[in-house]
Amino acid sequence: MVRRWSGYPGARQRRFAGVTAGVALSLAASARSASAHERWFVQGGDAPVHPGAVFSWVTLLALAVIAVAVGAAWLIDRFLARRRGTLPLARLGIGGLTKLYAWIPPVLAVHAAVPLLSSGVSLHLFAPNLELPRTLGGGLLAMAQILVALSFLYGVFTRGGAILLALTGLAGMRYFHPLLVLEHCGLLGIAVFLYLTGRGPFAVDALVGRLGHPRLRLLPYAVPALRVLTGFSVVVLGFTEKLWNFDLARQFLTEHPFNFTAATPFPLTDEQFILAAGLVEVTVGALLISGFVTRLVILVALVPFNLSVPFFGWGELVGHLPIYGALVVLLIWGTGQDLAPYIRSVEEAEARADEPTTAVQPRTA
Repeated sequence: MVRRWSGYPGARQRRFAGVTAGVALSLAASARSASAHERWFVQGGDAPVHPGAVFSWVTLLALAVIAVAVGAAWLIDRFLARRRGTLPLARLGIGGLTKLYAWIPPVLAVHAAVPLLSSGVSLHLFAPNLELPRTLGGGLLAMAQILVALSFLYGVFTRGGAILLALTGLAGMRYFHPLLVLEHCGLLGIAVFLYLTGRGPFAVDALVGRLGHPRLRLLPYAVPALRVLTGFSVVVLGFTEKLWNFDLARQFLTEHPFNFTAATPFPLTDEQFILAAGLVEVTVGALLISGFVTRLVILVALVPFNLSVPFFGWGELVGHLPIYGALVVLLIWGTGQDLAPYIRSVEEAEARADEPTTAVQPRTA
């Protein structure tokens, strides 16, 4: 079975990634207005995204920067492909980490479960800026998040929890602008990943047999789905928080002086800082979607993704857990073309669990 799934044609994965990215970008372009993620930390920060901002020079600049970055990443990826196995970065996904692969679904599930549980018990949808109404519908969405969180934590009917998470996001669009929900589509990526891989051998599902097994036919799409939807979430946030929402980003910097460039030899105005930060964010997301030099992109992105946590505390940390989990998976698994280590890890873990324990015989006098 390992030999059968040890590789997968890259063309089909890239085609799948392209289709997913195209649908996602079409949804983003059709949005008319939304509020930014900075509402977590800005009182009354509800500056809308005006339709004119979508078709502005900022968008054209972002697309140009993305095109250059993806082109450069493609060249680097081709160079590294010729030196595969000779660089330390390439060794992150080798079979020597076989035992670690079985822990990937549980780790990712916990990273998604904690913010879902926090949002559910506080009557929010995915994040503090999406406050659910105190109605039957709002209560049902909050309860759905709690059920998904418990399903992911314990590994009980994990695939059902993944489907429920996707339906919860879809139902949430009844209460919030679709673009606000799409900001959290990284959670959808986690749902797709767990649906295809299962919760693994360390779950209640594994006790029921096939419930914990990966969907072998669809397994090659698990990592690309996680990567594309996580990257798209980062792209959407870069636009809605910054590039299409300068007013809100400026208000955020006024209340929270986060423009650290004043202490560097190259100080930027707040407007320049917002533009630079937004371009970096959408570029990182686009690079994740492209699938080129995935591990290198993640290592570079870890610093800006973590920089805000010490300043904004537990709320920021909990809110970022899903993307942290996704980045850990992608850092270990890369583009996900080599499926043998994961399948071997699951098989070995199941074999160890099935080994009979030797009973200790009491000594006789």
